[in-house]
Amino acid sequence: MNPPTWIGQTLSGRYKIEALLGQGGMSAVYKAYDPNLKRVVAVKLVHSHLSSDQEFVKRFEEEASVVASLRHPNIVQVYDFNTDQGINYMIMEFVPGETLQERLKRLNESNRRMSLEEALKITINICDALSYAHKRGMVHRDIKPANIMLDVNNQAILMDFGIVKILGGSSHTVTGAVMGTARYMPPEVVRSEPADQRSDIYALGITLYEMLSGKPPFEANSVMTVMMMHLNDPVPDIRPLRTDLDPQLVPVLMKVLAKDRNQRYSSTDEFSAALKRIQHGLENNIGIAHENQPTVFPASKPVPSQPVTTPENRVSQIGQGNPPSRPNPGSVPMGYQNTVYDSSIRTSVSGSNPALPVHPVSNLTSEPQKQKSKRWMWIVGIGGAAFLLLVGVIVIGGILLSQMRDRRTADVKETESVALVMQTESANIFSDNLVETTNTIAPTRNLPTATFQPSATFVATKVPTTPTPTYPPLYVKINEITFTSSNQYSVAYETFGYTEVLPGQHIHFFFDTVKPENAGMPGTGPWILYGGPRPFTGYSVYQKPRDATQMCALVANANHSIILESGNCVDLPVN
Repeated sequence: MNPPTWIGQTLSGRYKIEALLGQGGMSAVYKAYDPNLKRVVAVKLVHSHLSSDQEFVKRFEEEASVVASLRHPNIVQVYDFNTDQGINYMIMEFVPGETLQERLKRLNESNRRMSLEEALKITINICDALSYAHKRGMVHRDIKPANIMLDVNNQAILMDFGIVKILGGSSHTVTGAVMGTARYMPPEVVRSEPADQRSDIYALGITLYEMLSGKPPFEANSVMTVMMMHLNDPVPDIRPLRTDLDPQLVPVLMKVLAKDRNQRYSSTDEFSAALKRIQHGLENNIGIAHENQPTVFPASKPVPSQPVTTPENRVSQIGQGNPPSRPNPGSVPMGYQNTVYDSSIRTSVSGSNPALPVHPVSNLTSEPQKQKSKRWMWIVGIGGAAFLLLVGVIVIGGILLSQMRDRRTADVKETESVALVMQTESANIFSDNLVETTNTIAPTRNLPTATFQPSATFVATKVPTTPTPTYPPLYVKINEITFTSSNQYSVAYETFGYTEVLPGQHIHFFFDTVKPENAGMPGTGPWILYGGPRPFTGYSVYQKPRDATQMCALVANANHSIILESGNCVDLPVN
């Protein structure tokens, strides 16, 4: 089958083939458009030499109908299957994103490894998909990175479900297909024994090993050698390849990669549960690590220390107790436990508080003495005279203050009136209708203080305002493009007049190497359709065309046609 001959053709009078997405030893996958439902789809065309096998065609029709009945968020949806021009094909959900194989290739090219958190998340997603299918009697038989799609939300989607089972009894030798799956082939399949759900678990374990280490455990120049390694060679220790690996994950890997399927987990639910326990532990450790990072406050200029007497340091000065110690985190109020404390500033005393010294009191007597009596008489007389003098001062002062208050009452009211007028005139400066303040305020009578004299006449100048940009009724605007930690473009954008959704009014993102008129149906693209959430992270830096300098966005209709001049382009950041 010559792939270019299919581009531009229509299958069964309905699906218009637009571009080749990829191909393998058994089939080729194309991007196509379904005008009936106005959506982009993926078309898997089975190679013609397999379509000529009548036994294969019969099994294809029977089992494709079973695959099409699967409904799970981590399994690609099969919409239709049929035959046209002697070629069998499947119509499937089109998932924007990249395959796990492409993701791992990008990481290897930059000498990086996938994070443990991401590898666990992807594996758990696929466990969920396989659990759903296994309970319905379906075995995938071809788990590998090329058959796992990572969508724009980084959810793992299992593809090609059932294709190997359909091909199971074929007498044809499919060299490309065997080469593609040998690295992930369970030992029992190498021995030509029937595959079951534990076979899928083994292949998924190989995939997890590759996500963590960057390569599968068994590699060789020939397919037969790789198969024999699955049968006979022990699984290489992954720890030298991944020093930050959680120790609990090693026995899990060894269990799923056991040569004897009876020693593996009996179901993907058990496998997933083991991974979730590790995942939960990682999340807790990450939380603890973040909590243990101290909060460092910016230092201010040092203030000269002054002796301050407090009950605590007074005790320390008098007694000889233990010196102050670092506060116990358990006794520190929540929110301050991570603060870096300055040990030179202490206001609390730990340990046993030293007691104040008790001095003996002596020479105290209760006997009355004549000299003391005389002294008390003089004290009482002087105190009485002072009291009478104080009362007189208070009375005279009250009268004088009352007279002064009466004289100043009217003046105070006028002063308050002036302040009120000044405040009102000043407020006009910030009002929408700017005015010139020229009023001169003259009090009706002399104030006891200086007369108010405006030093200058304030002339307000109208500040020109920046005109608010106007957009078409429907518009998408890229505000900023940055990088994520996984070298994806992170595109911050906003919409005007609508909210993006699929299916429905959405967004087409594309590089400036694509003409705007080609960024939607019936254009040739390529583009990525997007319906949220924000930001958009569908493109990696490795997908940027050589001549591209900007990323663009346009509003797209439900039928994937675009509205010209409904978006903008922004320069790509330099990595």
